Amino acid sequence: MRIFIDTQLWVYAFKKPQKEKFKDKEEYEEALQMHNKANEFIQRALMDHIIYLTTHQLAEIFHALAFRGIKMSKKTALNIIDKILRSSKTVLIDVKRSHYKEALRLSSLSGIHIWDYLCIVPLKGMIDVAHTNDKHFLHPTIKSLVPKIDNPIGKWLVI
Repeated sequence: MRIFIDTQLWVYAFKKPQKEKFKDKEEYEEALQMHNKANEFIQRALMDHIIYLTTHQLAEIFHALAFRGIKMSKKTALNIIDKILRSSKTVLIDVKRSHYKEALRLSSLSGIHIWDYLCIVPLKGMIDVAHTNDKHFLHPTIKSLVPKIDNPIGKWLVI
């Protein structure tokens, strides 16, 4: 199957929550559960599916790993990006001018930030399912771009 895995799922998988960063045990355990589910999901996906990413999304993943929240070293983040790029199970799609124009149009119509569109517009017609936990993907302007949307970790968030 040809799939898309949203940026936040990659982040959940590669950044293990640190207990001391949470206000209580329940919040930490929920984050740990999301980490474990995302990690297992991505490991299975890398074995069983072809994963499509855009050049924009690759930059998003690097930025989220190395510069947002609990930051991992830039070297570790680069190693992860390199492994994604070298995998025989991933396909990298360039974001073209026409994709930017369509992403801008859809963002202005929906009020949803452009970044989600830059991850998904270039993949229209290429993927069978988009895996995400971002509620934005339930909006008709994004939903219409993919045949199916699935949340492998179960909790929907606005990201």
